Amino acid sequence: MIRINLVPQNKRAARAAAPAGGGQIWAAVYFFGTLVFMGILAVVYFAKDGELSEQLQANQQLSATIEEIRSRSARLEEVQAQLSASQQLEEVVAELNRARTGPTRALMELGRILSIGDNAGPTIDPAALEELRRTNPLAGYNRSWDARRLWITSFTEESRQCRMIGMGRTNEDVAEFLRRLSLSELFENVTLQRTEAKEDPDSELPVIAFELTCQVSY
Repeated sequence: MIRINLVPQNKRAARAAAPAGGGQIWAAVYFFGTLVFMGILAVVYFAKDGELSEQLQANQQLSATIEEIRSRSARLEEVQAQLSASQQLEEVVAELNRARTGPTRALMELGRILSIGDNAGPTIDPAALEELRRTNPLAGYNRSWDARRLWITSFTEESRQCRMIGMGRTNEDVAEFLRRLSLSELFENVTLQRTEAKEDPDSELPVIAFELTCQVSY
């Protein structure tokens, strides 16, 4: 069978050329699309890289601040250790001073207790003494007591533990001495250990020999 092509020759040429021109357009579209994508990626990369640099810088500053705080803390601990050592030294010095002056103060207080006159008597806050007398009229001491009716023959003190031996004319004299010691701010835990009626070897008068213990506070 004989076929006859009725399509004009120029249309056939256009159809033949059309696929080649369309491929070039798509290639150009892909190329420009790739460039745009790569541009976006570059923008994102540089943005993230900037954020990373800022974060690294912030981390470095934070690390420097932490090191500075650690350094200050170390210096603070050193100063605290020096202060603690200084306070301990002050306490030792104060303890030595008390040990040096304490026995002298205790003997002076004992002299006041066994004195006669307006200033005689134990060292005690007047307000505290008045409060004691309000609650118990017998809690005070007898200001008119003649301290010459009692004398101390032995006084020893070691590590603030005192031991006294003496004699009084009567039991009431010994009791008055105990009251004054108990009221004194320097003597604590005054305890009568024993009493004994005997004769004074010097005066040959009847006396009450006693022995007591207490703690001295200084």
